[in-house]
Amino acid sequence: MGLEKVKQEILESAVKKAESITGAASSEAKEIARAVDKRLDEYGRLIEDEIEKAADALKRRELAATELEVRKGMLAAKSRAIEAVFSDARKRIGQLSDKRRESHVRALLDSARSELAVAVVICNPKDADVVGTFGKVKVVEDGSMLGGIIAESGDGRLRVDYSYDTLLGQVKSKVLSDVARALFGTK
Repeated sequence: MGLEKVKQEILESAVKKAESITGAASSEAKEIARAVDKRLDEYGRLIEDEIEKAADALKRRELAATELEVRKGMLAAKSRAIEAVFSDARKRIGQLSDKRRESHVRALLDSARSELAVAVVICNPKDADVVGTFGKVKVVEDGSMLGGIIAESGDGRLRVDYSYDTLLGQVKSKVLSDVARALFGTK
């Protein structure tokens, strides 16, 4: 029986050590599991924060893109309206009475003479007779001109362009830049 008792004590001792080791391992496993859970929670919060930041950035980009599209649409609509106004202005200028055209041409010739010694005047055929009465100038008719005049010096080095096409273009450029400034806040 002595052997049996020693065997029993060894077995009980081994079981106690095994239980002790198992208990320690179980405690260590629980501690590791808690640490892993804590890290997973931290990573989860970090991921949520990053997702939220990305969503906010996406919202801002989408909002900016939408605002840009709205501004582009407004600019296109205003440009169409401006085009319509200038098209109507060209039509009305083309239909000016002879008396009104004559008054404009005379005023433009006076302005040109104040800037240079006018020797050549390019004008619409409708205005050639009025230009011809303005002294010793060579009259060149240009049917593509809406009206107004282009005056040149005798040597052709100096030129002032008071054609209606150019004057309308200058006004249109200013109006378009004013519209762009109003829409986009540029200087």
